[in-house]
Amino acid sequence: MVKVFAPGVVKLFGEHAVVYGKPAIATTIDRGVFIECEKSDRLIIESIGTPSTLVYLPEEGRLEALGAERFFAYVNTALKIARERWGKLKARFSIKSELPPSIGAATSAAVSVGILKAYSLCANVEVSKEELAKLGHQVELNVQGIASPMDTTAVAIGGVLKIWAHPFRVEKLDVSLPQFYIVVLPRRGTTGEIVADVKALLDRRRSAQSVINAIGEVVEEAEGCLRRGDLNCVGELMILNNWLLGALGVVDNRVMTLLDLLKTFVYGGKISGAGRGGVVLILPKDETVVEKILSATGYTYFKVSISKTGVVAI
Repeated sequence: MVKVFAPGVVKLFGEHAVVYGKPAIATTIDRGVFIECEKSDRLIIESIGTPSTLVYLPEEGRLEALGAERFFAYVNTALKIARERWGKLKARFSIKSELPPSIGAATSAAVSVGILKAYSLCANVEVSKEELAKLGHQVELNVQGIASPMDTTAVAIGGVLKIWAHPFRVEKLDVSLPQFYIVVLPRRGTTGEIVADVKALLDRRRSAQSVINAIGEVVEEAEGCLRRGDLNCVGELMILNNWLLGALGVVDNRVMTLLDLLKTFVYGGKISGAGRGGVVLILPKDETVVEKILSATGYTYFKVSISKTGVVAI
């Protein structure tokens, strides 16, 4: 039996501005997707846990798994690409995610790259991280129609990465962070819708480009702070990055209320990803107090560390 772990991804700095030529800093985390592959007499896919929202209609005797179609679209597309690349394989694949879907932690990229890695190992084929990144990006392109290679590259390579989207380029940073938290807020809008709204703002208001430029400057300064291990600086720049994203209309009152509630006990925090809900990063000073507050107020949260390996057999 083959077992694979594919990490989730969060953005430390630079989301949205990366679409307009500025760099971003992303990192893989030690929570993600586990995939097992065992040769069988037929191809079987099973998901442990729920990759969707379940709606039960008792009067009709019917159960709807909302979101399951999209989840299995990534699985089916990854299997199709793997079969074309490495030949037909009859096996049982078991998929278990430690993170909820569609929160902005790159779970679709983890599933895509993880399936490809597990399939290749089950088929006794050696595949480079670079090829896994390219094939994973192809999976997301086929499913979404348009997709950045940032998440699939991060899942394949692992660690803290400085990423440029146009032209696409990746630099691995030799930096570290202590454990931090990702807090999950319900999403209001899809990534595509939110990105389109930001573009519309930039088209309407030329001065909004200054916000994009400022985010780019924050990313460059944050890299230096990360290299020095200056947590006060990293946290302060997280807050600044978050305020700038708020100027683009992607940070709502729920995020600001959360950060205000925790401000005495954290270095800083910010959204990760498209915004309007999803993941909020929290870099704590006092973990005990932060956890008590998050638990008492009912927030869903995960304590995570940086994963430096990317997708890996375990």
